[in-house]
This record gives sequence, structure tokens and C-alpha cells, in this order.
Amino acid sequence: MDASSLILNPKRQKLDGGEEVEGSSKSLSNLPDVVIQKIISLLETKDAIRTSILSKRWEYLWTSIPNLNFYKGLFAARSPLVNIVERALLLRGPADIETFDLTFPVLDDACRVNAWIDATVRRNVKKLYLYLHSLQEPFYLPHSLFTSTTLVAAELDIPFLFKAPSTVCFSSLRTLSLRSIVFSDDSTQQLFSGCPVLEELSIEECKWMNLKFVSICAPQLLRLTITELDPQLSRGSDGCQIMIFGVSLTYFYYRGKLLNEYCFYDSSSPNEAEIHLSYNFTKKLRPTAYRLYKLLRGLSSVKELVFSDSNAFEVILSNAPELVAQMPLFNDLTTLVLEDSVYIDNKALLTMLQYCSCLETLVFVEGIGLSSDRVEDGGVLEPLPPCFLSHLKMIEVGDFSGDQNELNALEILLKNAMVLENMLLACSTEFQGGPEKKTEIAKQLSNLAKGPESCEVVLV
Repeated sequence: MDASSLILNPKRQKLDGGEEVEGSSKSLSNLPDVVIQKIISLLETKDAIRTSILSKRWEYLWTSIPNLNFYKGLFAARSPLVNIVERALLLRGPADIETFDLTFPVLDDACRVNAWIDATVRRNVKKLYLYLHSLQEPFYLPHSLFTSTTLVAAELDIPFLFKAPSTVCFSSLRTLSLRSIVFSDDSTQQLFSGCPVLEELSIEECKWMNLKFVSICAPQLLRLTITELDPQLSRGSDGCQIMIFGVSLTYFYYRGKLLNEYCFYDSSSPNEAEIHLSYNFTKKLRPTAYRLYKLLRGLSSVKELVFSDSNAFEVILSNAPELVAQMPLFNDLTTLVLEDSVYIDNKALLTMLQYCSCLETLVFVEGIGLSSDRVEDGGVLEPLPPCFLSHLKMIEVGDFSGDQNELNALEILLKNAMVLENMLLACSTEFQGGPEKKTEIAKQLSNLAKGPESCEVVLV
């Protein structure tokens, strides 16, 4: 029997064992409710809602799905979205909520939104994502949220004045992301001290208004991300000192203008750190220099450090030179990654490398060059970083095009790195030549190495 005959005559079919079954018994409507609910739960919320029109039996099955995602684009107007959220929460049975994701223009419905959040807490919500905007009246999160025992992940993107109750205990919260929030009083401290098992914390474009000191106390914190690029965040404020107590911290990420001061308490230094500074050299940067200095002191035990701007150290040299002599030694730092294009004879870079005596790997993501085409003094770097004499074994250079300025810079590195074992050059799209040209350059550069061991140069 071919496939077409099976389609045309579906009533009675044989299984492999010869038993005949009715084709209609395999229809979706004959499945148990629990199976149908499982299938519906795999759909997006908007599609799950649409299943309510299939039959009377299906009318309310979608209200027990574990993940609820609501956003204005779900409907053409705001009112239907309000109605469907309320129906979903009001008609919901005893089933817990796994995820509640809401993007919503609050307007003057702050009390209504608070009731929704409270309802999810009573349904033991585990993951809560709130993106609230267009607030026309004061908005405060319900007190019940701050003592949730089931919440494991929360993301709050709410441009509002944060206020927490006197008791804050997120006993299960492991991931917390905060965006656009205004911290203004001592209740901020309650939040950052009430997450005993927190592992990941992200603070993005938040304002520390009228606050001089806040501590982040999270003994199990592994990853901390901070972003503050909007200069309006510091208007009317001299900045806040934020002390980080994170004995388990392994990764720290910062992007911004150092509008606030970040300090790591003893033994809280992470293993990996990324610093992406944004600043204007035409402005006075003395406060920024001091904040960068304090941040680097707290990162002195870091093992891998990424800088987006190799001139970051220039901020200290030019604006607070008295701090240079007090810079910490990065004795545990083995890998330094510089993401921008770098002049290897840059004084700020060479001064920074003076404090990285155990550096083993140096990465130039966007390529290297010299501030001049001349190779002066026999190609000696001044001052010569101590790691070049004893520890530096690997240099990686990206965006290599093969021009003479780059080759001069590579020659200087090879002549000064006395224990270098490998140099990896990643060619850019502007590189002229095929495999033969790459082999020729690699051989030429390998012969320039001055160390006692041969250095392998590879172009890819």
C-alpha cells in the first residue's frame, strides 16, 4: 500500500505487529489534558492564547502554562494586553509560574501592575523579567516580592525611584539584573545585603542619587557587570563610593565613564576583569584618574585583564602623576588583552607594563604599530617591561596587514622579548599576498628573535 492510499483511506491501518487501529484515535483532541498543556507550553504565549478558540475544552488549558510572556506588540492596543494579563492571572489554577515576562507602559496603572507582580509571587514565580516604562505616578514594587523564597532570576528595567521594605531576603535569588533604576536612600543597602546566594549581578545605567556609600555584600557572587555611559547619571552628584564584598568573585566587567568609585574589599579581587573606559581627553579628568587608580588597586590579584583602550593609563599619567609611584604590582596577571590599535612605544603602555612583571601572554586585538616609522636606539623599548626579560612567552596580534610600520613594531617586540616562544599574527582583509607571502614573513620575523630559544611565528 503506497502513501497516497493511506492518506485517502485513513480509517483502518495496521501496526507492524498486524494490529488494526482507528486512525481517528490518534487525533490531538483525544490526548489527555496534561499532554495538551505540555504541547501548549512549548508555544509562545500569544500562540498559546489563540488555542482557547479551538474548542470549549481548550478554552482555559493555556492558563496553566508555566511561562507567561506579555508585551505591547502582542496586541495593537494597550487595553487588550491589560485584559489578557489579568485573565491569565485571575483564571490560573494551582499551577506555579516558572517565568513571568512583562513589557508594559504603566501610565497611571501602577497599582494594577503591582497586583500582577504580587500574584506571580503567590504563584511561586522563579524568573521575573519586568520592563516597565511611561510611569505617570510613583511606582514601588510590592513588599511581597522582597521576601520571595522561589525567585531565582530577576531582571528589572524600570526608570523609577527604588524603595525597599525594611526586610529584604531573596533566599533563592541567583541572578539579578538592574537597569535605569534610581537608588536614593538607605533601602538600597537592604537590597544588596539581602541576596545571600546571589551569583550574578548586573547594574546598567542606574543612578546613585544622594548616596555617598553603598556596599554590595554577596558571599557567593561570581560575576559582576557594571555599565554607566550616560553622563546624566552623575548630574547633581559627586559620585558614590561602592564597596564590593565578594570573596567568591571570579569575573568583573566595567563599561563607562567612572562616574562613581568602585573598590574591592580585601580578598575580593576577581580572576578575570574587563575595563572599557569612555572619556573625553579635552576635559579635566583628575577625579576619573583617582577612581581608575582605586579600581586597579582592587584588581591587583587579577589573572586576566582586558582593556578596551591602551591609553587608559594615560589618564593617570596626565591627570594624577603622583599616583604612578603608588600603583599596585599585578604579580598574578598572566594575560593582558588590549582591544584597540596600539603603538608599542607608547609611554603610558610601557609604564603600565612595568607593574606586570609575570605577564606571559600579551594580545593586541586591533593590531600594533609605532608612533614613528623610525626604529630608534636599535629597537630598544624604554622603559623595558620586566616581563619581556623573564616571563613573556606569547604575543598575539590581530588585524595584521603587513605594512612596514607593523613589521618595524614586530621587530622591536621580537628583539626585546627574550623568552618569547610564540607569535601569532591574524591577517586582516587588507593583507596582500597568499600562503607563500605569509611563510616568507614568518621566516623573516623568526630570524629576528633574540631569545636563547627559537620563537615560532605563525600567520593565519
